[in-house]
Amino acid sequence: MTTVRLTDEEKRMLQGERGKVRRICMEYLVEMCQISGAERLIDLDGTGDMHSPGLEMSPYYKITVEDLRELVARGEHFKIPTFADKSPFPEQPPIHGWERCNICSYRQAGVRQDDPAFHRRAMHEEEFRLLRQMGMITSHSCANYLTMTYWPTMGQHCSWFESSQIPYCNAVLGARANFDGSFATCFLGKAPYYGLHITENRYGTVLVRTDRTIRTDLEWDVFGYAVGCAVKCAVPVLTGTAKPTTTQLQKLNSAIHTGGGVEMYHIPGSTPEAPTLEFAFGGKKPRQEVCIGEAELRAAYDYLNYHTTDRVDMVYLGCPHLNLVDLMLLARRFQGKRVKVPCWVMTAPWLYYAARDMGYVDILAQAGVTLMSGACLAAMGAVPQGVECIAVDTAKQANYVTGCYPDPDEKLQVCYGTTDECVDAALTGRWRGEWR
Repeated sequence: MTTVRLTDEEKRMLQGERGKVRRICMEYLVEMCQISGAERLIDLDGTGDMHSPGLEMSPYYKITVEDLRELVARGEHFKIPTFADKSPFPEQPPIHGWERCNICSYRQAGVRQDDPAFHRRAMHEEEFRLLRQMGMITSHSCANYLTMTYWPTMGQHCSWFESSQIPYCNAVLGARANFDGSFATCFLGKAPYYGLHITENRYGTVLVRTDRTIRTDLEWDVFGYAVGCAVKCAVPVLTGTAKPTTTQLQKLNSAIHTGGGVEMYHIPGSTPEAPTLEFAFGGKKPRQEVCIGEAELRAAYDYLNYHTTDRVDMVYLGCPHLNLVDLMLLARRFQGKRVKVPCWVMTAPWLYYAARDMGYVDILAQAGVTLMSGACLAAMGAVPQGVECIAVDTAKQANYVTGCYPDPDEKLQVCYGTTDECVDAALTGRWRGEWR
C-alpha cells in the first residue's frame, strides 16, 4: 500500500484536531491517494466542481446536514471557488414554459417517473442552502464552463467532475484536473497528486491520424467517440482536423470521455499545451499510432444509431447543454415552422435567461419546441410516455439515453445524426438522416 506523506497541518486534520469534518475529508483523501498511488496531496490553486449535494463521498465517508449547519454557524467556506453542476430541482412551478426543468413537473411533462419519494430525495433543499452559504455556486449545468465566468488559468490545479468538463479543463484551458471533484477536495482545497496534475502524464502517448478532415459538428462528435473507444484512457494527439469551434469542443469533449475515459488530449496548433506536434509528445515518439478513418467513423456512427423504424416519437437536443450561439441558430431553424412531434431542448438556467431576453424562447415556443434548463433526460430518469424512438444529435446522449427507458426488457430506439436532421425529424416525425 502506498505510503502517503502528509504535512504537519494535514496530520493534525487527519487526527481530528481541526474538527470532525476535516478529519472525515482527510481520511477520504488519504484513501484516494492509496487507491491512485499518489504519495502526497497537492494544494489546489484553481477551481473546484462537484456533483451536489455530494455529502456522501463514498459509503464510508459522509458529511451530515448537522455537520453543515455547524460549519455555516462557524462561518466556514470552501477553500477554492466551487461550482456544482447538479440542479436542486426547486418545487416552484416553472415560469414561462419551462423556466427550470424540475422533477416535480414530471406529470406536466408526461414523464413516467412520478414517484413522490424519488422527488423528495432529489431536492436536498437544506443541503443546497447550507452549501451555498459556504460558497458553492450552483450552475445547474453539466457544462459549467459555459456559465461559470471564472475559469482556472493554464497550469492551475483544480478538482472537477462531469464527463465533458474534465477534458475541457485539461485540454482546452490547460488547467490540471483529475476526475475527482468532491466535497473533500473543494472544502480542504487539496487533492491527491497523481494523473494529470503531473506534467509528465500530460504529454501525448497515442498519435491519432484520419484520412478524412474533421470539420463538421457531426464529424467532431463521431470522431471523438471513435477516438475514445480506440485509445481508452490514454492521452491522444489528434491530427487531420480543422480548428474546432466552441460547439465542436463541447461535442468532442463529451464524446471522447464517453467512448473511452479520455481526460486529456492535444490538437497541435489549437490546444494550449500543443503548439506543435513535437511539443504535444514532449519530444518523445508516440507509443502507438491509430487511424480513425472512414471505416472507423462509419462504424461509430452505425453503433450510435440503433433503430429499425424511421418513425420518430421525440427529438431531444442539448447533451451537453447548448450554448447561447447554438440556441440562436436553433431559433433560426425553427422560426415560422411548427413541430409535429415533441422536441425538447436543454440549456443551463443562466443561459435560459439570456435566450429569453434575446427572443429565442418565444420563437421556439411558437414552433412548439420546449426549451428546458437545469437537467437532462438522464437526470430525469425517464422519457415521456409513448416514446419508443428518439432522435438526438450527440454521441453522449445516444450512448446514455437507453437507460431512460422504463421497460428493461425493451430497448429505446435512437436515431443519431446532425442537428439539422433532428430539426427535420421534429418537423416531420420521420428520420431521414444518413452518414455522408
